[in-house]
Amino acid sequence: MTTGRSDRRGFTLIELLISMVVGLVVLGASLAFATTTFRTIQGNQLRGDVQKAARFIGMSLERDLQSTGVGLASTPSFGSLAVWGDTIVILGVAYEPTESPPNDLKPPPGASNPLAPGGTCGANCLDLVYPGMTFDLAAGDVARLQVNDERRLIQVQGVTSGGGNAIVELTGATSLLNYQAGFSGGLLLDRFSTFVQKLSTVVYWVEDGKLMRAQGLRSDGSLDGTVMAYGVQEWTVTVTFRDGDQANRINPADTDFTNDFDDVVGLRVHAVLAADRPVQHVAGGSLFTRTYDWRFSPRNLMYERNRL
Repeated sequence: MTTGRSDRRGFTLIELLISMVVGLVVLGASLAFATTTFRTIQGNQLRGDVQKAARFIGMSLERDLQSTGVGLASTPSFGSLAVWGDTIVILGVAYEPTESPPNDLKPPPGASNPLAPGGTCGANCLDLVYPGMTFDLAAGDVARLQVNDERRLIQVQGVTSGGGNAIVELTGATSLLNYQAGFSGGLLLDRFSTFVQKLSTVVYWVEDGKLMRAQGLRSDGSLDGTVMAYGVQEWTVTVTFRDGDQANRINPADTDFTNDFDDVVGLRVHAVLAADRPVQHVAGGSLFTRTYDWRFSPRNLMYERNRL
């Protein structure tokens, strides 16, 4: 009896080499595709993060600037929009939810006018009469002190109110947000034409490469801000006046009557924003940056211009 044996044969060396080469080519192509895809996604994410930060900044500025001058028309020496250096200050009358009312001064007994230097209930104290059932000023609030046509900022340190009267203690600061504050410069109160009104305050500035935004002041008068964006390499703010001129600050003290607070009609912000880290295959390995230029024309400032 004979037995059969199947013909068993493996790969030849040449076939094995060809298979390995083909496999390596496929693997190399897959790795190259994966690397390219990863780099593309990483680059797009890096650019997208910068663009997202810029969009957030632009929307925030546009929203806040629309409140510029709400209930607070500018005068030559005091405006609802101020800039200096990298700082933007936006002022308006507070709405919570209705417009904050003016609280008239309760003058001391007597007939003298103007009043003696200082406040009416102490060196930095005002005795006010408020309309309605409640007094809307509290410790920490920023308000305008209006004496005839003169305006000052004040910061409230403490309040005692009741029965339509309020005793308001001021911080004693002589300057707030680059404006004159309190009774600085020898301001004398007028017993018939003095009132205090709560303001809404928004401030933007750059600190150590971070864009900051504040809606209030600390008890020492410093800005109580939060971080809006990181990677701010440049931040230049200028205002536009009615005659088309631009400047990095408003100067009502000079002899040029076209660059006062009531001449401001717009704001320009030039910024350079950077990614949070350099990536070798983006921008040649340098830190990726993008330049932005925003221009704003707050409606209340435009209204003032048209009204004049």
